[in-house]
Amino acid sequence: MKYADGTDEFLARYHDAMPENFFERSVAEQRRLYLSLSDVFPYQLPASVTITDHEIGTAEGSLPFRLYRPTEPVGSGLLVYFHGGGFVVGSPDSHNTLAAELAANTGLVTVAPDFRQAPEHPFPATPEDCYAFLRALAEHPEAVGGGVRTDGPVLCGDSSGGNLGVCVALMCRDRGGVRPKGQGLIGPVLDFARWFDGGEDDFAPEMQYYTRSYCPDRDLVTHPYVSPLVSARFHDLPPAYIMSTEFDELREDSVAYADHLRRAGIPVQLVVEPGLVHAPVRGRSIIPQVADAWKRFCAAVGAMATA
Repeated sequence: MKYADGTDEFLARYHDAMPENFFERSVAEQRRLYLSLSDVFPYQLPASVTITDHEIGTAEGSLPFRLYRPTEPVGSGLLVYFHGGGFVVGSPDSHNTLAAELAANTGLVTVAPDFRQAPEHPFPATPEDCYAFLRALAEHPEAVGGGVRTDGPVLCGDSSGGNLGVCVALMCRDRGGVRPKGQGLIGPVLDFARWFDGGEDDFAPEMQYYTRSYCPDRDLVTHPYVSPLVSARFHDLPPAYIMSTEFDELREDSVAYADHLRRAGIPVQLVVEPGLVHAPVRGRSIIPQVADAWKRFCAAVGAMATA
């Protein structure tokens, strides 16, 4: 196993902050530890982006979101960033600099919804929040300021946030109201069904915990809005850019999803970055290859948004 330069340092910092089996701790402690990664991997917020917090009324109730607005937007496109964290941890705070850099690197207005999470709110609360958020933005473009087309965003996310990028795109296709222009996915988890009963690899206990927290009902774990690889149909979806990595335990999900999209005639670009692990974007300041991969990701989603 040969890691890309800087990965050993990235993993050492990560594991110092996140104790082994941290998912066995209280949910409050998990969330505190996960948020602490923002201090372990600090980044300066780009001066070219104004960041403000808002709420918008949706069919699911009032939903908070964070707005990232470049001082000089380059187009009318909109990016939506769904944060990762297994549907249990994470927030716009934990991914604040990432979303801000996305806005700065693309020159596009970016929004990050603060959706409900498990275990307090299991499936379908999270994707329903996100779909309702998109519908509300489409109906009220003034919520993000002028000059932005809110009815055709590019849906972006990492890990479980990548799952939302796919599942919410499916919901938009099935229900209407919004027509996303693209999917920008980083190491998405797209088959929770295979983790419901655990597994034999070291990653399995953690994935079983997140799976059963998010979808405790075995009968629902194969639902297309939970595990799209198991039961979804892939016609009429927007183009996708998928960033996966060589040593990601979820790499097969990215590969399978790209294959499904190709067979459905959907434009897709899959990039499997060699020598990298799952969700490496926090290490973009210490792993040169991640910094380059992140720039290419931003360029790809920016191109989809302005096409």
